[in-house]
Amino acid sequence: MRRRVGLMVVGMVTAAGLVAGGTATAGTQTAKRPAQQHVVVEDITIPVPGQDPVQAWYVHPAGEAKKHSAPAVLWLHWLGEINNDRSEYLSEAVGLAGKGVYSVLPNGYFPWVPNPDGTTGDVTLVENQVAAFRSALDRLASERAVDPTRIALVGHDYGAMYGALLADSDDRISAMVLQAPDALMGNWFAQFWLQLEGDARTQYLVLFDGLDPVDHTARLGDRVLFQWAGRDDFIGQDVRDAYAASSPDAQVDFYERNDHEFRDDARADRLAFLADQLGLPSS
Repeated sequence: MRRRVGLMVVGMVTAAGLVAGGTATAGTQTAKRPAQQHVVVEDITIPVPGQDPVQAWYVHPAGEAKKHSAPAVLWLHWLGEINNDRSEYLSEAVGLAGKGVYSVLPNGYFPWVPNPDGTTGDVTLVENQVAAFRSALDRLASERAVDPTRIALVGHDYGAMYGALLADSDDRISAMVLQAPDALMGNWFAQFWLQLEGDARTQYLVLFDGLDPVDHTARLGDRVLFQWAGRDDFIGQDVRDAYAASSPDAQVDFYERNDHEFRDDARADRLAFLADQLGLPSS
C-alpha cells in the first residue's frame, strides 16, 4: 500500500549542498569552506534491547564541540508515499547541523514493515516501536557534545504519534513539533489495514488503552507545536479539537492549503520554532 524509498549513504558534505538537493559520496568536501560549517552524515546502527537494531542517520557538525554545549533533535518520519523513512527530515537535519545541532533520524518499523493483524500483538509492536525510538534518543543523548537540557523531537504522522508517547514518558525531550498525528493509536490500523467497523472496531481500539497519543502531549505545555493541514484527508476537525482540549497551552499552526504531506511554509515555521526553543542563532 505504501512503499519504502531506497537511500544513498552520504559522507562528509556541506549543509548548503545537501539542502539544495545535491548528492555526495563519502569523503566529499568543497574546496573552499562555505559560510556554514561542514556537516557529517553517518549511517549508524542502533542496538535495541530484545529487538532487531535500528538503522539511522546521525547528522552533526564536523569537528569537536565542548561537552554539553550543543542542542539536538530526534526526527521521527511519517508513513507516506514519498520519503517514507529516515530521509523525510534529512535536509532539515543537515541545515541545522550547519548551526551546530546534532540529530539522529531512525527508521521506523511498525507499521512501515509488518501489517497490523488485529490482535494484542499490535499493541506489543507499538510498545516495541516506542522502545526502539527511545534507544535512538539514548544514542543522541549519549553524545558528549549534546546539551541534555536542549533536546527536541520532531515527528510527522505515525512519527508524531510515537513521538508524543516517547516525550511524555522521557523528560529528556524539552520541546517537540507534531505534524498531523491521529488522536488514537489504533484508529488507522482499524480503518486502513483491518477495515473494522462497529463493535469489532471498538473492541480493537480498547486494546490500545494508555497508548493514545492525544493523552500524551500536555507535559510540555507551550513547548509543543502542532502543525495541521486544511486539506488533510486523514485528519479532521475532530482530531484537532481533541488535541486542543488535551493540550490547551500548545502552539498551533494551521495551513489551509496544505495536505497531509505539508509544504515549505510548514518547514520554515517548525525550523523557526526549533531555533527559538533550542536557542539557535537567527541567521
